[in-house]
Order: sequence, then structure tokens, then C-alpha cells
Amino acid sequence: MTVQRLSEHSVKVQISADELRIFLPDEPQTPDSPQMLRMLSFMLAKAEAVSGIAFSALPVTVELLKNQDGGLAVYFSIQTNPQERHSAKPHTIRLAAQFAEPNMVRQCCILLKKEQESIRSSVLYKYQANWVLTMKLKQIRASAIHHILLEYGKPFRLSALNRARLAEYGVCIFGQDAVLQAASSEQL
Repeated sequence: MTVQRLSEHSVKVQISADELRIFLPDEPQTPDSPQMLRMLSFMLAKAEAVSGIAFSALPVTVELLKNQDGGLAVYFSIQTNPQERHSAKPHTIRLAAQFAEPNMVRQCCILLKKEQESIRSSVLYKYQANWVLTMKLKQIRASAIHHILLEYGKPFRLSALNRARLAEYGVCIFGQDAVLQAASSEQL
């Protein structure tokens, strides 16, 4: 089991396929089974001990993603104040990730297709030796989309300078609906 602090409010815990079988020996694995709840409780305690974030004292969102190797990535994020969330105007969030291999872009986009309602726009560039996927998102599922991007790629900072570099030196592969096009594309 590995614990990685992603920010001051979120942690990623990964367990291998072998560890998952120890925690959840019975098939199928349902989200509300006693074994699953025990495993999540153990993982949350481990995440709190390693990261120093007081998850047990705060409302927490848990996201589970199956890894390709059969393991599991679990993201624990502190929820923001619901009153702040509802009183604030919904705004656009910009995220970007860079990928070393086109196959990783495609796999990421296949998962992102499920979040299409939250994606306002997406563009894919070939920049230097990498592929860079930029997105404008609705705030509502931005955290889940961010976790998917981190699972397959590395963060790409969308500063004004980096956006200018992409526009000038990058090759635009898909100028709109890049997530849908990359997910269904055979080759990038």
C-alpha cells in the first residue's frame, strides 16, 4: 500500500491486486459490503497517519478507480463547506496534463468520456515529445476528472506562458472535443 499526499486536502492511496484480494476475498465487490467499508476505514486511517490531514474529523469524499493491473487507487478529499459551494457562482476550471505515450492519452480519454457532461471543452496538442490535453470544466466533477488525469499523466501548468507556447510551438491534434475524438481514435 502506498500513500501519496496530492494537496493539503487530498490523498491518493494505492493497493496492489494482491492486497485487494486480501481485503476483499469475496466476489463481487460491492461498495457497501462490510469488507469494503472495513478496507476504506483502514485506508482512511493510514492516509490520515501518513499525510497529517485530519480526515476523521471532517467530511470526506472517497473516489475509487480500478487500476489496469487489478489494483485499486482510492482518493480521499476533504469536502468544502456546502454553503460556500452553493452560494458561489459556478465557474470554469482549467486543467491540463501531459502524457509521454499516445496510448496513455487514449486510455485516459476513455475514462474521461464518462465525465463528458462536466467537460465544457477539450483540446489535444503534440508538444515537444509529449501530448498535452487541456480542458475547461464545470466545477461540479472537476475533482474526479483531476484524479483521472493524475492517474495517466503528469500535471501541465496552464500559465499564460505555457498556453502561448502550446499555441505557437505545439501541433493541435484535436481542436475541439479532444476527449471524445482521442477515445475513439485508433492512432494519435
